[in-house]
Amino acid sequence: MNTPELSITINGIALSAPRVPRQKEVLTAEALSFLARLHEEFGARATALGVREDGAGADLIIEASWRALITKQLAEPASSIVRPRCLGRREGRMFYRGEALSAGLVDFGIHVHHSARRLLAEGRAPFVELPSFEQEEEVALWQEIFSRAEQLLEIPDGTIRAIHLNPRAAAEARSARTAGTTGGRRLTGAAA
Repeated sequence: MNTPELSITINGIALSAPRVPRQKEVLTAEALSFLARLHEEFGARATALGVREDGAGADLIIEASWRALITKQLAEPASSIVRPRCLGRREGRMFYRGEALSAGLVDFGIHVHHSARRLLAEGRAPFVELPSFEQEEEVALWQEIFSRAEQLLEIPDGTIRAIHLNPRAAAEARSARTAGTTGGRRLTGAAA
């Protein structure tokens, strides 16, 4: 079944994707404006990180299922944890001034835009489960992204929390998360 292609620009973000039911609930003008701000401030640095997971360069365009991207944002009840793709990967269906957005920024931005305030009202915090890193600069960039997102969303500093996973620390971090332990730090998990 062929789904008609969506081709529209809202608040500077151009979308080129198949139409998915209820996508307007996720891709609101406010959410896209938020993504545009994050991309303006961090997109070039995210792209410069490159893609290390599979050895490919930063120009790799990920063709992830658009339906899955939208559907996970509509999950009921919405999760307090998001697992964004790598910052160096690009979302080939969302563009700002002709440049594909960072897939990691898209996953993170849509999630925190729609859930951060609700989670705070419930006495919880948004958590970001970050993939393993090879460079400290990527961890530092995520920290900057968290801080700026908190400013843009007008939520308290330190609200957004992350779990940094690497192959040796993955089991430990999952155990800590399951037990509800965050260690009171923004970034938890072990370095390589």
